[in-house]
Amino acid sequence: MSDRLKHHIIFITFLTISILAVTISNFYFSPLIARTALNGELSIFKSLIDADEFMSLIPDTLWQALDSARAHKGYILKVWPEGYIGKIPITVGIDKNNKITGVYIAGADEGFKETPGLGSMVRERKFLNQFKGKEITRISLKKDGGEIDAISGATISSRAVCEGIKKGFEKYSKFFEQGQKSDVKKDIFPNADNFSEIVKDTLWYALSNSETLGIVFSGWTIGYLDTIKYLAGLNRQKNIEKVIITYSKETEGIGERIREEEFLNKFRTGVPDVISGATISSEALIKSIKQSTERFKSYLK
Repeated sequence: MSDRLKHHIIFITFLTISILAVTISNFYFSPLIARTALNGELSIFKSLIDADEFMSLIPDTLWQALDSARAHKGYILKVWPEGYIGKIPITVGIDKNNKITGVYIAGADEGFKETPGLGSMVRERKFLNQFKGKEITRISLKKDGGEIDAISGATISSRAVCEGIKKGFEKYSKFFEQGQKSDVKKDIFPNADNFSEIVKDTLWYALSNSETLGIVFSGWTIGYLDTIKYLAGLNRQKNIEKVIITYSKETEGIGERIREEEFLNKFRTGVPDVISGATISSEALIKSIKQSTERFKSYLK
């Protein structure tokens, strides 16, 4: 056997062993990493509000907080306002009286980029503790008429935190009804008294007195910055009843225009035009909804 052939065999053997090692490592450790991440998030939630369980209402954005008897305790809300340098990842606890129970701002591993020693100070307890117990109407900087002291030299970051929390609360205020489990599917078919699941977490019949009003389906696509998730309804005539964006982190004032009612309502009468300045986000959403509509409309017979 030539030396060259021996080298080839040794190389191939080494490569095979390396691939097997990576595969085995992923098989055993990926679930552990996922569980660790989930446990870490749960720990943050519990530090913000006294609850035993957190039920997802909007994926990655809004959770209902429940006690051990599954009684309503409040909500956990995530928002990503634009700071001085980039997006500020904020998690907020809200009790059943709509008062803030705690605020947490994630670190650099989740995208936090504010200036060290200035904007980064919005993560400190001294600043965040100001929000506890306050009603949303009071969440503004003192110089803006509210009750929150800005961090000296970091007014933009301080204001971004306040405005992010306020806008998030206003955007999802319809969910904050004491003791009630909100179901965004009801916003699509308000007259439905039941939603019968057809495909797990993806497709439902909207029913009223056992009569089918239509279907509701969930979908997702990749936008300009991140994943865009939505719910849409088809009525019995196989026309779009309504589209609701359940998750997006597109550019504020540009890509986030896909949330505007004027744009979303156009799906009810046909295919809307792409949004100028938000071509990638709106085009991706339009394409995904068209594909999902073709995929699911056969359930309406």
